[in-house]
Amino acid sequence: MNTAAPPTAARPNYGRRRAWTLLGVHLAFAAHIVHWRLAGRTLAPLELNELMYTLEAGIVTAGFLLMVLVTLSVAVFGRFFCSWGCHVLAVQDGSAWLLEKLGLRPKTFRMRMLALVPLGALLYMFVWPQVRFVLLGAPRPALRVTDDSSGWASFVTSDFWRNLPGPGIAITTFLVCGTAMVGLMGRRAFCRYGCPYGALFALMDRVAPGRIARIGDCSACGKCTAACTSDVKVHEELEAHGQVVDPACLKDLDCLAACPDGAIGFRFRGSKALSVPRAGRVPRKAWMTTRGEELFMALAFVPLLLVFRGLYGLLPFLMSLGLAALTSFLAVIGWRLVRARDAALVRRPLKVAGRLTPVGRGAALAIGAWLALVAHSTVLRAAQARGATIVAEGVHELALARADAAVRARCAGSRRAACSRRPA
Repeated sequence: MNTAAPPTAARPNYGRRRAWTLLGVHLAFAAHIVHWRLAGRTLAPLELNELMYTLEAGIVTAGFLLMVLVTLSVAVFGRFFCSWGCHVLAVQDGSAWLLEKLGLRPKTFRMRMLALVPLGALLYMFVWPQVRFVLLGAPRPALRVTDDSSGWASFVTSDFWRNLPGPGIAITTFLVCGTAMVGLMGRRAFCRYGCPYGALFALMDRVAPGRIARIGDCSACGKCTAACTSDVKVHEELEAHGQVVDPACLKDLDCLAACPDGAIGFRFRGSKALSVPRAGRVPRKAWMTTRGEELFMALAFVPLLLVFRGLYGLLPFLMSLGLAALTSFLAVIGWRLVRARDAALVRRPLKVAGRLTPVGRGAALAIGAWLALVAHSTVLRAAQARGATIVAEGVHELALARADAAVRARCAGSRRAACSRRPA
């Protein structure tokens, strides 16, 4: 598969093609739901997270097979699925497009610690269950195909919505992981700071032979980098490696269309992990947070995740990841509004020479209100945890009392002293 940018006058609009492809993905979702509503039974949801049920319960599902196929495709071609087939990325790109139409151009906020969240989520979702089997000495379940009578059908089911959130939570997830994170933290912020599948695909992308490569004379104009919506320094990577080795590259192909020299193409080459920089030049990213701010976000993220996950019995794991990352970030911005002399966000000055701007005052009120809501949720979760402990203790005491009463009833009239002892 060799894809090169043709002369300037004939360059394809990959962005438009990708938009139509992602629209087709959502239309396929809609057709799937309509078929289920009309027929009563349909193909089980093609959800990547159903991989967990295969790993933990041994149930082979359509979602598991899709995950296997996608992972294999990434291992060969690179992360095309992320930009051309992921519905969450479509929401993020759609949010960015809408915000730009409103005059708000998202700017990537580069942070080190939050970039580790996807890998941590990947380990928790898919690796930890296997480690737990080993620690408990429990046998791993054998792979098997089941139907609805077993409670979880592998391929054809009447319980289509078994693993999907309701419309309200789905819309809220898109607003959080799409609009809010994109608007405040940059395009594809959830891909960068929340998506566990992206972490797996990034690992596979490192060994994939397919990559964006330099195939002609480059004028180093930087237009490829300007066109990249994944914050990859394309022209610097091409200069250093002769190819893009950053696993954040989602193969949008926008850089191909943007190159006025036709010097960029898609090629099959050696593993990125073995790529040696040319002339020792390695592109580096400029981080936008201090070490203290990074440490704060690292310490705050896990407690925030515990607060949000399952809050009110509603919030799913991926949405909780997005909310925890977003809240950690907003807390740092709020701290800057209090202590820093100058602060800005999304190209908007919030504080200049120690004074809040009108936008800064609005941001301070919004951040304060959100953090107050999070504090309320924290108190609620603490009360729930305490209540659960009290209930558990009460259930235990009730069980002891019932056992004691049973022993006394059996021993009624008996002269044996042992009958009067309370069971341990």
